[in-house]
Amino acid sequence: MSKAVFIAVAIGLASAAIIPATARSAAGPQTTTKPGAIAKTPQEAMQKVCSSCHSVQIVMDTPKDYDAWHETVQVMVDRGAKATPEELDLVMQYLFENMTTADVNSSDAETLAAVLHAPESAVNKIIARRSVTPFHNLQELIATVPGLNAAALEAKKKMIFFN
Repeated sequence: MSKAVFIAVAIGLASAAIIPATARSAAGPQTTTKPGAIAKTPQEAMQKVCSSCHSVQIVMDTPKDYDAWHETVQVMVDRGAKATPEELDLVMQYLFENMTTADVNSSDAETLAAVLHAPESAVNKIIARRSVTPFHNLQELIATVPGLNAAALEAKKKMIFFN
């Protein structure tokens, strides 16, 4: 095994240990950036910017709504987090798509699509249904709305609410 392949495997294993399986499946393929390189994907940006000061696990254990994430990222920047404006946009994209909470019965279409990783047709069905009868739980949502990925929703259930 070449040194480059060995390093790539070691980095992949380290990333796998840091990010729980649910976050990896929701975030897509694993990527890494070299020190000093500009992150190109939301996951790379989150790992680069957030893990430079604290464990990525802190992020994974703290789902919040979008506004709270925006405030948190601003606090981190104020405390010295280093990132380009583009990387900060990617961090916010990652947090929005993977760590943002959503109330199925009141969130807007954009939030439902991002948090539930739902196609437009499913989001439209959710909004139409909830205007008549609210959803009560994840099982009801999955059973009632075709086009949703049940496994992905189960993995993100701590971020999905039914108020």
